[in-house]
Amino acid sequence: MKQISLHVHSFSLRYALRHRAITGYDVFAYIDEMAQRGFTGVNVSANGPGLRDLCGETADHFARVRDAVGDRGMRFELDTSDTRPEHMARMIGIARACGADTLRTYTKYQGMGSLDEIVEWTIADLRVVGPVAADAGVLVVLENHEDFTGPVLARILGEVDHPWVRALYDYGNSQMVGEDPFEALAAMAPFIERVHGKDHVMLHGPDGPVVQGVPFGTGRLDALETTNRLYDAGVRRFCFENVWSYVAPLRCAPDDLPPTPCFEWDDPSRYLRGDDLAPEIVVAEERNAFEVGLANWRRMLEVGGYAVRPEPVA
Repeated sequence: MKQISLHVHSFSLRYALRHRAITGYDVFAYIDEMAQRGFTGVNVSANGPGLRDLCGETADHFARVRDAVGDRGMRFELDTSDTRPEHMARMIGIARACGADTLRTYTKYQGMGSLDEIVEWTIADLRVVGPVAADAGVLVVLENHEDFTGPVLARILGEVDHPWVRALYDYGNSQMVGEDPFEALAAMAPFIERVHGKDHVMLHGPDGPVVQGVPFGTGRLDALETTNRLYDAGVRRFCFENVWSYVAPLRCAPDDLPPTPCFEWDDPSRYLRGDDLAPEIVVAEERNAFEVGLANWRRMLEVGGYAVRPEPVA
């Protein structure tokens, strides 16, 4: 059996967390549930006002999160966005206070300059961030997040050349820029330390072509082959992410899409934005999608010969 550790991302139940005034489901309920369900770690989005799914902004709250995760023998990752050093220094401090060993980010320069300019700004940022991350003991991972292709992200990390600044590979985000996920993986492979496992389809939405998040196992991404290639590249920590009802616009011309199966157009009736649903409905449907997707994810791991073990994994 191929041994891996398995995290789960708070985006999977983002509506339950967003509407916690009616669900009673906060970051501590999330941590407790996922520990009971056998996950070896949790990822939490702190990407937004109030630190979003972290559900608090005080030093006492951060300490409680650290204790909740530590008491359950789990690992912890935090998510943010924006590579600018002042922002990253703050978020690295929060990650450390929460006991996180990893901080995910992506650039926020989109639309502010040419691709070459954005690449250079990102490189300059991360060269400053690397030593800060090393001092804190928090690994910073740059995600291919609807902006850079795999080769561009690999170029950035090669130029930064710091052991505490690496890559997070997302199973489907390269679709937004019209790049085959396997090509992105091949380019990023030397730098990948963390991953987000999810599923997508391509649709013609009401406002144009989109990438649509669907319950894992019901989309067109070849998740098992992706997992196998990541494992062969040395990745041992995987993260399951339910992206049901997530929608992102296609950032290239449809005629430029690769002729690979994951870019085949699906039934447009599958278009769905969770933000358009009433709280009670979106929370219930999200939970159902999570359960369906998680069952399919675990089935995929079983077929692939993977066994989940607590970290550290060699």
